Amino acid sequence: MRYIGLFFGFIFLLFTYWQFNDPDPVWWVTIYLISAYCSFLVFRARYNLELFTVLAILYISGAVNSWLQMTAWEGFVTEGEGLSMKSVNQELARESAGLVICAVAMLIFLLIGYIKRSNRT
Repeated sequence: MRYIGLFFGFIFLLFTYWQFNDPDPVWWVTIYLISAYCSFLVFRARYNLELFTVLAILYISGAVNSWLQMTAWEGFVTEGEGLSMKSVNQELARESAGLVICAVAMLIFLLIGYIKRSNRT
């Protein structure tokens, strides 16, 4: 189960790298680095369940907030232009999806942590 943390850690480091050309890189680099840090904690078998809970709540709240700011669904990819951002709605959809991925990782880490805790008693 520890390797799930390693997997997500590298995924979040990759996401961090991709954010350097984002219009607001400080915000997103921080979000993904925090997620990578939590992932490597799980790999080292250190489970901070309170941190994972708070982050899951924040990530879910942020994802819903980003999603609700969209005025229309335009998808993630611009037809014929690939991943270039064509509109604010696409950026909001991608940001929302990134936060959902972070939230899912934190929920998985919480589940693993609770399983480990129940096996100790």
